[in-house]
Amino acid sequence: MGWVAVLVVLSVALTLIVFRVLRRKGREDEEHGASSVGFSANLALAVYLLVLAYAAVLCRDGLSVTEADVQAEAESLTEMYWAVAPIPEAAPVRTQIRQYTAQSIDLDWPLMAGKTMSPIPGQTLADARTTLLRLRPVGDEGRNLQQDALDRASEIAHARIIRGDDAGTGLESIFVISLIVSGLLVIALPWTLGVRPSSSSIIADVVRVSVVVIGVCFIILISHPFSGLGAVGPDAFQAAQREYDHIDGRFPAQP
Repeated sequence: MGWVAVLVVLSVALTLIVFRVLRRKGREDEEHGASSVGFSANLALAVYLLVLAYAAVLCRDGLSVTEADVQAEAESLTEMYWAVAPIPEAAPVRTQIRQYTAQSIDLDWPLMAGKTMSPIPGQTLADARTTLLRLRPVGDEGRNLQQDALDRASEIAHARIIRGDDAGTGLESIFVISLIVSGLLVIALPWTLGVRPSSSSIIADVVRVSVVVIGVCFIILISHPFSGLGAVGPDAFQAAQREYDHIDGRFPAQP
């Protein structure tokens, strides 16, 4: 968000400065040199639009993959809860699964926007696995459920690593740099003619600057999967919490 505000302020300031300088020192509109400058501006616009489209596709794909990863982790949590629910001695594991889910929502999500994660949920998950290993269920069914829960715990640990990787990723800086450079060329090349601005040219300049700034800001706002527009939220984890209540209704926890 900070980069967006800075970009908007600098763009407005640059535009106003150029208008002021050209109004004082610019010459009348002439056709001399306009064709070559127009070709260069169109070429810069083509590059800008190409990079913009490619960056938007990459960002959208990144958001989709991250959302699928979060959904997979939430599903593994639910399946782990289902696995331990019929085991009478596994009430502490249920509590730890609930703790991990709540800690991921409350502690991880605010930090993932800054590309980090809290160590506390990871420790809670490790404690849950330890508690599972110490269980001594009676009968083959109980042991099979214990093994299933341990497999799910491994899936969750792996999914947590993937979620951390997703939080640490984002759009490559080369795309943002390319957008800014090509956008600046689109904006500035017509001004190199040094023509004194008229009402129609001012409108065209404002539209050109706005289109470039909006495009760059849009890419910046969707460049990280856990911040900005379309950020992946903890909805899947919150749905898992509601599923835990449903499971508890079928298998009431025993002290």
